[in-house]
Amino acid sequence: MLRDLTIQNYRCFKNFHIDGLAQVNLLVGMNNIGKTTFLEAIYLITNHGNPIYLFGVMVNRGEVNRGDLNTSPNSGLLKKNYKYPIYRLFHDNQTTEEKKIIIQSSSTKKIIIQVTEVDNAQYSLNLNIDNLNIDESELDLETELSRKYLEILYGSKTSNSFPISNDGFLSKNFYKKSLLHLPNSSSESIWVTNELTEVRDLARLWDKIILTPKEDKVIEALRTLEPNIQRLSFTSNPNYYSDILLKVEGKTEPLPLSSMGEGMGRILNLAMAAVTVENGFLLVDEIETGLYYESQTDMWRLMLDIAQQLNIQIFATTHSWDCICAFQEALDELDDPSVGKLFRLSRKGEEIRPVEYDSEKLGVAVRQSIEVR
Repeated sequence: MLRDLTIQNYRCFKNFHIDGLAQVNLLVGMNNIGKTTFLEAIYLITNHGNPIYLFGVMVNRGEVNRGDLNTSPNSGLLKKNYKYPIYRLFHDNQTTEEKKIIIQSSSTKKIIIQVTEVDNAQYSLNLNIDNLNIDESELDLETELSRKYLEILYGSKTSNSFPISNDGFLSKNFYKKSLLHLPNSSSESIWVTNELTEVRDLARLWDKIILTPKEDKVIEALRTLEPNIQRLSFTSNPNYYSDILLKVEGKTEPLPLSSMGEGMGRILNLAMAAVTVENGFLLVDEIETGLYYESQTDMWRLMLDIAQQLNIQIFATTHSWDCICAFQEALDELDDPSVGKLFRLSRKGEEIRPVEYDSEKLGVAVRQSIEVR
């Protein structure tokens, strides 16, 4: 479990530090204050600096530059020359050697992300096309001629390095082939965005928990919105939410999940992610998405219960006052309300700082309608 986190030179965070983290943490703050960036930092450090997750957060933000169409001589097919703007990861978009991204916690090894420039000998060694197994026709000329490399270190070990262009872009052709040489590793954290997870991904998660007590937890979660739900099933060809079926007491035919409203899909996403990341980390952006305010207290009761039972640390964001009130109400019902805390990210000059609200302070704020967002 993370008790503290330091973020340096990552996106909007120049030098950020937070401590006193709880098992369940709710983050609030103005737009563009860094809530999603904070989740990204947690995501990267809990997955040990694996480059796959670094590039994944760029995809989630829609930061991939599709470039120009080009023709592959081998296939004759038109391909997009996808590029990743690495410079956007760095504070003020500066990728100089002095501007290293550092993400660290006293609970784990630190991550360093940096752009370095190599000499001629090392450049020739690193850019060995045969070793990278890259077809020459797929090379991006600007990247090929660059001597800049993106390096990602976890602790003292470099997980991989990737050639980038002089203007700070990484070519998809390089990173995809280089990732083939990385060892397989399971994720210690799951990120639930404010969009619904694809059904085929949920089906894979369901296969891991079927006929176990965790399946019962998912059904219990769905009952927070519809008490008469008895069972859940996936069809043989899951492509849409209509292919997730619910057995509801009093109904002779199963009902498609899609007919039950957006909130039911959101609860399923949260519950499935939570029960499959035991002893890990659950990250949720805009946790209240799709949920009617009267059901949010039940949602928080569920999240707090699963977090304690399965030893999960939760980090969630919200803009909703109703969600904050529901969080406080659920905390107030616990024997040990220190399980959860709210943190507001606020800006002072160029610095972003956390303001901590434990359950007692949060209760005062809610009862007196003191704005904490």
